[in-house]
Amino acid sequence: METALLSVTSFATIIMLGIAASRLDLISKGADKLISTIVFKLTLPATIIHAFGSTEVLPSMLAIALVGFACAAIPYVIALLVTRHMPQQDRPLFLFGAGGMNIGCFALPFIQAIFPASSVVTACLIDAGNSIVVTGGSFALTKALLGGEDDPHRLRTMLKRLFSSIPFDCYILLVALALAGIRIPGVVIEFVEPIANANPFLSLFMLGLMTSTHVNARKLNRLFEVLALRVGTCFVLSLAAWFLLPFDTLTRCVIATVIWAPMSALAPLYTLWCGGDHGLSGLAGTISIAIGITAMLVIITCSGVL
Repeated sequence: METALLSVTSFATIIMLGIAASRLDLISKGADKLISTIVFKLTLPATIIHAFGSTEVLPSMLAIALVGFACAAIPYVIALLVTRHMPQQDRPLFLFGAGGMNIGCFALPFIQAIFPASSVVTACLIDAGNSIVVTGGSFALTKALLGGEDDPHRLRTMLKRLFSSIPFDCYILLVALALAGIRIPGVVIEFVEPIANANPFLSLFMLGLMTSTHVNARKLNRLFEVLALRVGTCFVLSLAAWFLLPFDTLTRCVIATVIWAPMSALAPLYTLWCGGDHGLSGLAGTISIAIGITAMLVIITCSGVL
């Protein structure tokens, strides 16, 4: 438990450094966009390749990836319905904030430190399904839905944008290789490892850079609403995972725990690209870390699995 808490403290400190760097003008303007490009096109794909290459994925285990996909997609659909009458500029905050989990940076330290080693595979598979939504699916669909009614080729545009996402393409390719029983060569894993190791720092520092601490009454209300929606969906999904899924007790506990992982570090970036309030999205993501850590500790303590 101490190892997990130390990791989370380190990650939270990185976010605080990003906030401080932004507030004190310690780095040049536009650094957040540069870092986001590096994360999206280099370090995140390397992390995905490294995770899959370091884990033995059997075709029979891919049902867990479907659970991860559902846990990210269901809140997105709920957010679509809840925000259908909201102003266009407010919707991205909810669409990218209600669901989607930052498993790699925050859930895995808990899983690795507390659960048996086999549980890491479960977390990676959940992340595979989750990332289909988080690393491309939600962005492509949101751009298509909020892009206006005058695009006669909306579906084609959405698919092009989706498959232009390098992280999404990585997941599709790696899942296909897993289904075919093909393992990633060890030399590839070793090659991408230094790049993958840079991803947690850059992702969290980017989140700090994009976090705004200036909120008026209207923004505070939106912040409360998106966090309430996220907490509500996480609560229902974690209960469903514990009581309804046809897996063993340990697997269900891991899934219920991972569901409470904080918002994706890409949420503020996607919110920015879709014309929303990325600063408020960053603040929501930072607060979701505290909420997620608390919920994950409660589940682990009360589950009685360990």
